[in-house]
Amino acid sequence: MTLDWNCRFPENMWFGKYLNLVFFTYLQFIQVSLLQIGPFQAHTEASKVKVKIRLNLHGLVSVESAVLINDYQRNGSSTDHMEVDSSGDDMGHKSRSERSIQRQELPITEYIYGAMSKHELLEAQEQEQQLAYQDKLVEWTKDRKNALESYVYDTRNKLSERYRSFATDSEREQISVNLQQTEDWLYEEGDDETEAVYSSKLEELKKLVDPIENRCKDDEVRAEAMRDLLKCIVDHRNAAKSLSTPERDAVDNECNKAEQWLREGSQLQESLPKNVDPVLWSCEIKRKEEELDTWSNYLCLITL
Repeated sequence: MTLDWNCRFPENMWFGKYLNLVFFTYLQFIQVSLLQIGPFQAHTEASKVKVKIRLNLHGLVSVESAVLINDYQRNGSSTDHMEVDSSGDDMGHKSRSERSIQRQELPITEYIYGAMSKHELLEAQEQEQQLAYQDKLVEWTKDRKNALESYVYDTRNKLSERYRSFATDSEREQISVNLQQTEDWLYEEGDDETEAVYSSKLEELKKLVDPIENRCKDDEVRAEAMRDLLKCIVDHRNAAKSLSTPERDAVDNECNKAEQWLREGSQLQESLPKNVDPVLWSCEIKRKEEELDTWSNYLCLITL
């Protein structure tokens, strides 16, 4: 069946099939595509195929659904024994017919003229994915190169200002030489390298700079960590006043140990220059505070 421009949409169309065999139905519209409905089996002479076709605002035809409708109808009789004579003959009976309608969704396949085959489509999709990956790889490489370049400039500035008191003369000299070598490499043979190479160069520099950066960062947060631990000690001592004498003495003993540990560690830390690794790290102070909290909370639970 061929559709022309004068047909009305949407429109339901009925196709009857009077042979009990498998067949195909084709719909064409201006030779743009070919729509195949089926295959399917018509079970009765009254079987019909209901096809719903739509034309959208862009002038494109689509088959929304196709349903095979099988109409089963058979005659039967049901006898109502109203009166029975002595010979056993029925005096009356009533005839009726039974009807059953079954609907089956049919597969719809569209063939577009000039379109790619499945194999060609898969190849095109794979090529598109490869091109997209290459684009991402270029962006990642550019980001790594920019990160390395920024790290060189940023570290050089910090080394002469923020990190100056936390690095020894030999460390500053070694890092400065490596920064200059990396900068020269970036603008010469390293101008067009891979992402892995830029990442490797960045990691090499960080291995030299990280110890100095850790000293600086720890020095900035150590004082706050010490204040938090001292406050924790005071809070637990105050909370222990409501406990019995043995429990209160146990809390005081643990608080005294933590206070003594902090005092000795801070005195030793103050005697060291800033350009060596700390003996009292802020993370250790926080861990001591957590241990004191855990122990005191456990003691309160067992005394309830």
